[in-house]
Amino acid sequence: MNYRTALALLLCTTLLFAAGCEQTSIAEQEAIKNAATLQAATPSATPSVTPTPTPTAPPTLTPTLGPSPTPTATPNPTRTPNPTLTPLPPTPTPNAALAGFSLCSQTAGESDGGRFSAQVSGITTTIEPAFERVTIGLRVPADSAPPHAVARCLGASDDAPGASSTYSLLIDLGDWLHDDAFKTTAISPTGTLSGTTALKSMSYRFDPNAVAGATLAFGLEQPLPYRLTLETNPYRLVLEVAKSGAFGPGSDMLSVSTTSSVTPDEPLFYIQDGDVWKYAGGKAANLTKDGRAGQYGAVTDLAVSAAANALAFCAVAPGADAGDRLAQSSLWTLDLDGTVAQDLSGEVLACADPAFAPDGKTLAFSLAETDASPPRFSIWTVSADGGTGQRVSAPSDEWSRFGPQWIDGDRLVYAASAEDSRSTLFVHGPGNVEKDVGADLIKGETYRSLGRPLVAPDGSAIAVEALRAGGGADLLLIDRDGAPMASQRQIAGGYWNRPLAWGAGGTLYYLNTTCASEVAQSYTLRTRALKTGEDKQVALGTSLGGLGSVAATGNGLAYVTVEHTPPGPRGPLRLDAQSASALWFWDVGGGSRAKLAGASSAIGDVTP
Repeated sequence: MNYRTALALLLCTTLLFAAGCEQTSIAEQEAIKNAATLQAATPSATPSVTPTPTPTAPPTLTPTLGPSPTPTATPNPTRTPNPTLTPLPPTPTPNAALAGFSLCSQTAGESDGGRFSAQVSGITTTIEPAFERVTIGLRVPADSAPPHAVARCLGASDDAPGASSTYSLLIDLGDWLHDDAFKTTAISPTGTLSGTTALKSMSYRFDPNAVAGATLAFGLEQPLPYRLTLETNPYRLVLEVAKSGAFGPGSDMLSVSTTSSVTPDEPLFYIQDGDVWKYAGGKAANLTKDGRAGQYGAVTDLAVSAAANALAFCAVAPGADAGDRLAQSSLWTLDLDGTVAQDLSGEVLACADPAFAPDGKTLAFSLAETDASPPRFSIWTVSADGGTGQRVSAPSDEWSRFGPQWIDGDRLVYAASAEDSRSTLFVHGPGNVEKDVGADLIKGETYRSLGRPLVAPDGSAIAVEALRAGGGADLLLIDRDGAPMASQRQIAGGYWNRPLAWGAGGTLYYLNTTCASEVAQSYTLRTRALKTGEDKQVALGTSLGGLGSVAATGNGLAYVTVEHTPPGPRGPLRLDAQSASALWFWDVGGGSRAKLAGASSAIGDVTP
């Protein structure tokens, strides 16, 4: 069948409609395309679409700013890799018919347009060579605000557990008033789509007790690029979904092995299933399994010091829930070979975020002193040899402090949050002086909060996420005193910029997420040289999972990939503790990359 014949047989089916529904076929309203356009619209044998961010602001995400797995600043490596541009996957020839299609969350109309009145006059499908179209006709009163909607794709289990399809593509009409026009829209709660192959089903839902809002949900068997637009005169919401997926065997570069033999040149330590593991010599060994039953319960946070020849970890009391942030726990040290365990704190209410001083003689950590909810943490230090802990932060104020990192032997930087959603950074120095350095960083209307600090091994720079007021995050580089570095501009662009790890010579590894998407993460892994400001792309890809803990080693990067992330737009570090995961190592200079270990739960706190 030639392309003109195919167009002549375009299928247009009226699905679900109210009284007075338009019966006109959408296909009859489409102009017949010429042969050249049809050829361009035909998907290639292995189509791959690069997600394109929409110009409107993505949904605002508020990640958890409390204690959670955080990359630990690594000591100066013995060997300095020279990161080179890793050969990237070939760029596919774009399909002209799929311009503007992506897996990004998308807004049609003015997202801040307010509540509107509308009646659905008809819902139709059209089948095109490269995509399927759903058109939703809207009758909008003259005195109403214009309609608007948000489209987002997510795993069906995150949308409606037990759904028949694997993925859901949602059109959210959050400001659709439940007035007379709404009530005269008679759409069935569920429906079967006729003639479509990419779109498997459709459902309609709303809260009858709410004054506004409704959702149209379309079932998919795989995440497919889509495009949502709003047409006027008359108003029509148009959802177009590609027939072919955006993923192939090499879509996620960080999950593709290039060899089976590459290994880090120094041991790696990490948390898996509540135990501390050590990877060395091509093998992984459990360092804490024998002690769990009698001495301590599940390990929650980990730090390692080559200077002290020891690791430190927080562990909940035996039998306590490791996911309870207020569970009784203790701070322990352990020799790097898994022997000579020592309890430094005794059983306290909750311990988190241990961090060794550069000389390995002192540990900083977060401590919850009351059982208030949400928990309020303070910062303490204790000798790595044991002794009485010393409070670093103020005894009582509005701030919960967490995530301490050593700038040098005398100074710490840590994050803080308040119950009213404010956040900041504190620098604590000699004389027990604590200085708020975060307030000036987020002054104005650009940013609303800050993430955790990540300190360079020599203490000369600190990287921190600055969460934008409109959604997403930039990356700020500040000096040891908390002031913006004059030689470095902020790292912006895309949806989210997340610091990963500091390498040798002041090289920062960071992840740029292209756009807000709840089903996939399109990313570029980049390096920023602190001395020169040179910024390089070293990897890129699109992942249905996520990137967890990352650490720089002497000859590359160790990192964790996870199969599933919690609901919400991808970008920040957010882990599902029950997700299957894998530990990888990448010799960035040489280009070799291999999976070292796999687990049925999330691996955390990787550090050399």
